Amino acid sequence: MIHINAIGIHNTTPDKQQPDLLRELKSVSGKVYRRSDHFIQLAILGAHMAVNKLSLSDKTAIYLTSGQGNISVFQRLCEQRCLQKFLPKPVDFINLLSNSAGFYVACHLGLRGKNLFLSHLDFPVQMTLLAAQNDLNLGKQKAILVGGVDEWLADQELSRKLLGVDATKTLGEGSNWLLISAEAKGGLGTFDMASKGLDINKLHERVASAAAGTYLAFSTRFSDEEAAAIMAINGGCRRFDYEGSCGYYETLPLYALNSFLTTKEGRLIHLDVKNGRYMLMTVDNTKS
Repeated sequence: MIHINAIGIHNTTPDKQQPDLLRELKSVSGKVYRRSDHFIQLAILGAHMAVNKLSLSDKTAIYLTSGQGNISVFQRLCEQRCLQKFLPKPVDFINLLSNSAGFYVACHLGLRGKNLFLSHLDFPVQMTLLAAQNDLNLGKQKAILVGGVDEWLADQELSRKLLGVDATKTLGEGSNWLLISAEAKGGLGTFDMASKGLDINKLHERVASAAAGTYLAFSTRFSDEEAAAIMAINGGCRRFDYEGSCGYYETLPLYALNSFLTTKEGRLIHLDVKNGRYMLMTVDNTKS
């Protein structure tokens, strides 16, 4: 069984410009990283909020994911190379590698364990948590700090093109983290990730068999009509609404899990969909 030992949430919906995370990071941790950028600062801030009061083994692993990665530095590099005809600035070139964010997080927290940046076109959060779950079950890791980081860009037109959304969707940014292990030393709940995607029939079977009182949370890929149809399968299920407290970003499923763990008690199944395949994640913080 996978246990959730700590969580961290940094979730905002900027208006006209990116928040000054350097100032915020300094206020909560007392540290400043001169060669970091917004994406890296966002990653550090969320991870710090998750585990700053804990004594972690330095062998704790970091598994980090993002929908688009460090897109602000990518945008700068494109302008430097294609428009200004300059070579990329060395710091920008290094920070372009999104695993640089994981390096900074490890340095900030004093961790020397396995450090991965994972990417997946359709289900970045689910595939990262599945990899972490497998490594814990196989005994390859004892504890893993899993994070999802997506930044907000002032260039909203570019952001919407990259994300494939229209102007009606409000965009946000987030850095959401889970510390998971095989040891029940945090008491925040348990986690389970379905190892395979489901078709619509299997999804209906899973929802129909859910115990009364189970909460369902839907990714923003579901329309209101689709979510309502699934809720109607099992009248004993309740819907967990988290969407009103956040803008859209691709690692939002991690925010949904963490939001539930901090505001509700019980069992939550999070549903996501892409191209007719459904991925399910479950957290449970029921008090015995």
